[in-house]
Amino acid sequence: MNGCDTSTASISAEANAYLHGCASLRDQLDIPADAPIEAHLLGMGEHNVNFSFAAPDGRAFVLRVNVASQPFHDNQILYEYRALKAALPSGCTPEPLFVDYSDDAPGKGILVETFCAGTQLDFDDLRPGDVRCAIQMMADVHAVAPEPTCPLFRPADPLAEMFSECVGRYRDYLRSGCEEARVTRWVHAFIDATERMLEAVAPPEDCNHIINTETLPSHFLIPESSARSAAAASADTTTSADAESLAHASGKTPHQERLCAHPGHFVDWERSLLGEVAQDVAYFVSPTTTYWDSEFLFPATDIPAVLEAYWQAVDGRFAPHNFEERFCAWRMMTALKSTTWCVQAIPRYTQAAGATSAREVAHTTEKTTSKLPVYLSDEFMERIAVECFGL
Repeated sequence: MNGCDTSTASISAEANAYLHGCASLRDQLDIPADAPIEAHLLGMGEHNVNFSFAAPDGRAFVLRVNVASQPFHDNQILYEYRALKAALPSGCTPEPLFVDYSDDAPGKGILVETFCAGTQLDFDDLRPGDVRCAIQMMADVHAVAPEPTCPLFRPADPLAEMFSECVGRYRDYLRSGCEEARVTRWVHAFIDATERMLEAVAPPEDCNHIINTETLPSHFLIPESSARSAAAASADTTTSADAESLAHASGKTPHQERLCAHPGHFVDWERSLLGEVAQDVAYFVSPTTTYWDSEFLFPATDIPAVLEAYWQAVDGRFAPHNFEERFCAWRMMTALKSTTWCVQAIPRYTQAAGATSAREVAHTTEKTTSKLPVYLSDEFMERIAVECFGL
């Protein structure tokens, strides 16, 4: 346990052994000691591997096994447990039920949370109402007033700290021995543009919201009934990106109906912060975000509709302050974050391509293996240079 072998088979074996033998987990979840329970693989990301399992009475759970830490965490799995506790009043996040970061836990620690039914937001196969549900979830979490003792990390200067993180990744890439001159030219231009933005943008006026920071489509689980409800609530015209789901609230006044009464569940809170809502919204509509989980590049022409729908979903629960200016800044920073993450991943995935055993390399995923070459292509770089950096 707590070893370095992060192959799926190894983690699955560890997860099942843990479920069978951990008395404290069974006590916490009220599962009899002799009841058979089995972990079934749900999916894996860069930092966690997810399993589902069920109690004999039919209650369903998710077991998250942490395999890699985020930059500012001393205890990744405990941090996410606390984040879910903080966001729980939103009504659209999983409930954390059990956490174990002892040496007996698989990987670097485990988190058990309620199983949330629904279909991942899929920009390649959008249903009417899907995006409206995702927007409502973001707004509902953002509207939760964090407790004064909320343990989530609060950056002193969110943009500046993210920029420093991006530059750190870029320097790791330069030192890796895998530098490619073509890629370096693009990233250097993006860093220069971002530095100019940071010198000009006004500081945030409101940084006291629980934010996910990685509002990927796969983080939104939307039941079919919720999508239908959200679509029925909108009688406006549609946009090219989402048939009916991006229909905006043109002409509506505050305090009208929600985009959806029960939009679904917003999952994966490993990198949450106390910060500004513009960061989450900008990440959601970035082409670097939507393309990760689909073949869809979010068009800039559809952004105004999303912003209008977002503020309808907020429904006056907090003020915009200088959201518009900060949103534009975060749109650029999101693209830089994606690009520098990709270049930092080059050495790991280059090593993985030549490895003969899973034990020879750090944790990797098939998705990143397939997407990385596209994100680092001249065509993709040129697109975000124009749309996100204004170059």
